[in-house]
Amino acid sequence: QVLEQLQPGALGTVLVTKLKTEESVEKKCIIKQVECIDTWQANKALEEAMDLLKLHHSNICIYEELFMTWDNEMSSILLCLVMHHSGHRDLSSLIKEKRQKSEKIANKVILKFLGQMVDALFYIHRQNIFHRNIKPSNILVTGEASFMLSDFSTETLMTDEMKWKIRVEESRYFKSWMAPETLVFSFTEKCDIWSLGCVLLDMATC
Repeated sequence: QVLEQLQPGALGTVLVTKLKTEESVEKKCIIKQVECIDTWQANKALEEAMDLLKLHHSNICIYEELFMTWDNEMSSILLCLVMHHSGHRDLSSLIKEKRQKSEKIANKVILKFLGQMVDALFYIHRQNIFHRNIKPSNILVTGEASFMLSDFSTETLMTDEMKWKIRVEESRYFKSWMAPETLVFSFTEKCDIWSLGCVLLDMATC
């Protein structure tokens, strides 16, 4: 059951849903629906995303389930990425709140954030997995000084040139956290490090 639709991104629509399990226990999930050009793109992205199901780290919010569906209204294939709905706010809302109050985020919180994110990136990079889309809205604030990296993307989805152009045109802040080489679809672990540095600067200055 769909409860609400969050603000859509260029890569897809985000839904908050309620799932009833076999034990009749209800739980909330986030489903990100990504429209794919064709079956090949959907299958390729699904294959790449399967690696994300293997991740287990205290500072990483990973996908619980992946599936494809056909949307009759759009006449297109949708790749659906299912994540647990933690109910936590993201880092962008914390930065916005501090900015409005002309306050700074405490240094000890920033140091904790940096340590947790570096550890999370070291974990995924060791497995040759890149996040590709690190920005404040993709980092969950799970406690006073506790953070989780969420909303990973695959190479196939991030190198869709048509969606990329829409993304750049619709968001003037889009390039604020992206490494220069990503604009020509080159993604390595260095891109994640660049983005983390930009987020860190945003936190330090608010």
